Amino acid sequence: MARSEKSENKNRVLGLDIGNGYGYVSLLENPKNDPIPLLPASLSTQGMPTTAYVKPPNGEQIDVFSDGRAAEQKYARTPQQLVYAAKTRLPELTLKIPGIERPVQAGHIYAAAAHDLLVLAEKELANKGIPPVYDVVFTFPAAFADNVPVLEIMQENLGKVEINGKPIQVLSRLPEPAAVAIDYLHYMQHIAPEQIRIKKNEFTVLVYDLGHGTFDTAIVTAQSEGTPYKMHAKDGLEEVGGKDFDNVLYQELLSVLQKQYGFEPQNEIQRAEIMREAVKAKIALTDDNSYLASVMNQQNEYCEVEITRERFEKLSEPLVFQTLEVVQKMLEEAEEKGITIDAIVLSGGGSKVPMIRASLEKLVEDKYPIIMHRPSEAVSFGASRFAGASRFGYGDGVAHKEDAEEESENKEIETEEKKPVTEEEDDNVKNTNPVLEQQTDRCYGIWYPSAGKLEGEIRFLVTSGQTRPFRSEPISFVSQSSRIVIKVFQSKEKNQVLETDAEHNCDGIVWIPFHVKKGTKYNLTLTAQENYGVQVDIHSDNGEHYTKSTTDEWKKLTDE
Repeated sequence: MARSEKSENKNRVLGLDIGNGYGYVSLLENPKNDPIPLLPASLSTQGMPTTAYVKPPNGEQIDVFSDGRAAEQKYARTPQQLVYAAKTRLPELTLKIPGIERPVQAGHIYAAAAHDLLVLAEKELANKGIPPVYDVVFTFPAAFADNVPVLEIMQENLGKVEINGKPIQVLSRLPEPAAVAIDYLHYMQHIAPEQIRIKKNEFTVLVYDLGHGTFDTAIVTAQSEGTPYKMHAKDGLEEVGGKDFDNVLYQELLSVLQKQYGFEPQNEIQRAEIMREAVKAKIALTDDNSYLASVMNQQNEYCEVEITRERFEKLSEPLVFQTLEVVQKMLEEAEEKGITIDAIVLSGGGSKVPMIRASLEKLVEDKYPIIMHRPSEAVSFGASRFAGASRFGYGDGVAHKEDAEEESENKEIETEEKKPVTEEEDDNVKNTNPVLEQQTDRCYGIWYPSAGKLEGEIRFLVTSGQTRPFRSEPISFVSQSSRIVIKVFQSKEKNQVLETDAEHNCDGIVWIPFHVKKGTKYNLTLTAQENYGVQVDIHSDNGEHYTKSTTDEWKKLTDE
């Protein structure tokens, strides 16, 4: 049977890495080879800049990259409306930007970066004779993994992006360190020089991912057979990233310019020029021992400042030390759990700073090899390979490509009509998906009244260490009115097995309203989903069934 162009495209999935400084997108066409970067040659080394310009007066237009130029270049003379590291600011929900009439949703800025990145990808696909691809898997910082509302903001806004008038379909998401581990394992098994290739089918790494806006670390086992990865532990610093190393040099330049030349910037344009020199200095000091920064003062005279690598490393010590503390904690956790780490893998543009590797070597004292692995591409490549696992079948892949496409088409037909969940299907949710298997590292539960406790308590239905998707055993309640609100919480601490806890010891995720029948007995279950959502199911004995998930769009989630 001849396949339509549409069905073939449905089997293609893009790996999307929208970083705080740069974005990268790729497509896995052949599982035996590297994914294909979908960026023009001029951007293929670092990626597409993701600094956004929010256009006055109402902020409805957001420009990230267009006409071959980055927003930071095009709007250098109006830097007040430039937004840096937008991903780290997603938890703020809305941003107040000078010159903009009202706050702008952080998710809209994130979506604008995704849009411009996908426009570049669509052009590259056309250049390669590949039809447009509208399905994506996106990545997120490990530090966001337990922040379900932020993950939903990311996914919901990506789902609103349109290319060629067609909406993007988000198929899945995965933590950035997991993507790095997946890409590294395949590289070391199949692409690296023969003499250093990994022969075994799994490899456990501690990923040190210093991006532009955040620092992520995780212990991940990547596997070439069965589940693509298992993340044993994760941690990170949402407020430490490559931008903070830029700021260290920026502050140094301000200090030296004032002392040597009596020069202080008087406006945003001059401050932006000094920041550009700081970024150039950081990049240069990766390979060179010194950099000569040059800034023009108010008299149109050039002021030159020499910055040495030694000085940069001295200024950056507090930042590096913060990341090393997290790494040390992860190594101790691995030892406690009996996990053997095969290597430490460096990723993210910030990891190129030489003192990062040197400091890690001192910390681990040659116990583990430390490898720099594709700092710009690894996250996107890993996401592409993760997406391709379901397309090709994980393992030898190519031999099963045709079968996988047929199976994909059949499944699409079978699941086109969404059916109510039956009791038999309730049991099936506990079966694991061989492509997406992940484990909970926190407990999930609901607020529940408690005898002798006026404030009630959080009753946990899903404990840590459960393989997603995992559905809890049901608990029963009788509705006291026609409107009920289920308050969903998660434990603050990781890797615990709890039955109950006080509300102040837990983090609230979301309150979900339902319209039900008053005075009716219902059974409630929670499901920890593969995409890090939490699903609430309510059943009655007479066949009523209500389902809502934290992955639902906000309107559906709050609709009674």
